[in-house]
Amino acid sequence: MLSSRVQLFATLLAIGVTLAPALAAAEGRSKRSDDACSPDFRRLCKQFDQKGDMVILGCFKEHKDRLSAPCRKYLTEVGALN
Repeated sequence: MLSSRVQLFATLLAIGVTLAPALAAAEGRSKRSDDACSPDFRRLCKQFDQKGDMVILGCFKEHKDRLSAPCRKYLTEVGALN
């Protein structure tokens, strides 16, 4: 029987291996989002900086007709802009 420390280590290792691809994908989405929408954020929504992602998304939705093509495309692809 494995000691509780070894079991804990094995469990944490399994969780890390399982989550690593998801975290990498999330980091990739974050970079892509920054590349696509940072200019729009600065131009249209910077007054909402530090207010949270949902507030900023609301601003993007409010100004969807004024979004750049890359930002509009990204938000549509991830299902955030209908």
